[in-house]
Amino acid sequence: MPTGPVPLDVVDLSRVKAAVRRRMQLMAEGLHAAKVFVVINGKGGVGKSSLSAALAVALSRIGLRVLLIEMDEQGNNGEDLGTTGGKLADGGEAQAAAILDGKPLIPTGEARPGLFVIPGGAVLEEVIEELYCQRRLAARMDSPEDQTAWMGMYAVAIDALRDDFDVIILDVAPGSEVLQLQALVAGDMVLIPSKSDPSSRKGLRTVAQRFAQARALNPKLRLLGVVVFATNVTATKVQTNIKSQLSADLQGAAPVFEQTIRHVESAAVACRSAGKVPQELRGSKDLTPGVRQSMKALAGDYQSLAIEVMQAKAALDRADEMEDQAV
Repeated sequence: MPTGPVPLDVVDLSRVKAAVRRRMQLMAEGLHAAKVFVVINGKGGVGKSSLSAALAVALSRIGLRVLLIEMDEQGNNGEDLGTTGGKLADGGEAQAAAILDGKPLIPTGEARPGLFVIPGGAVLEEVIEELYCQRRLAARMDSPEDQTAWMGMYAVAIDALRDDFDVIILDVAPGSEVLQLQALVAGDMVLIPSKSDPSSRKGLRTVAQRFAQARALNPKLRLLGVVVFATNVTATKVQTNIKSQLSADLQGAAPVFEQTIRHVESAAVACRSAGKVPQELRGSKDLTPGVRQSMKALAGDYQSLAIEVMQAKAALDRADEMEDQAV
């Protein structure tokens, strides 16, 4: 029993608790297919949105049906995909309707053939405020299930449409603890973009702590790996040192991907200006020869990384299958 009067809005979590129980049962039975990638870091400016958009486009281009959910008030994915201010942009309304009102979570449309989006935006501030309220209310409860159920609100909304897609990518705000916990409970595999600076590495360790919290409701959650961003491709010794440092931070929990993403400011600016990812601009005649050459190289980085990510996912799938068979 709670330590005080039961607030009315706690009762709304009974649906969430029932859905989370069902979700964990499916996991135990080996019937919960891993398809939700969580792109996350505790620090901003590490390439999170760029990685999410580029990976989403790459996977949709090989025929997969992809859903990109931006759990971020900044709405940077709209700039990456050229949807800002257009009919697909809703400022986070679809997410607010699902989380605050219990309505189905519905994509606003296709940003590319096979790539559906649920945008972020300023309206998510209301969602974040509600999530903090739910966490405070949950802290007053005695039951462990009641204390943690609020973390499954996004998981329930996303699970309702997960069968409609081959891949779901969650692009998660760096500064919101409650949104990060929601994403980690809803997700299956965690991708952490990181730079080499101490703040980025601190952000990685923050995610590791929240990862441990989320596994109380999501025991199948896995660390897929770390993506090194903003590197100088000619400084191979520096890259090796960066990867060694990050590997030490992870303590063997997940790999640092071999493919890094180079820093090319001119290409990044051109992408945001055009509302396209590097793979879509690699042959553009509108770019100067120098920028076009850099864009082609950056597109190659993302393409190689997408292949490596899917290979890592396949390895995790095989490991999970063997684990389920052993049980």
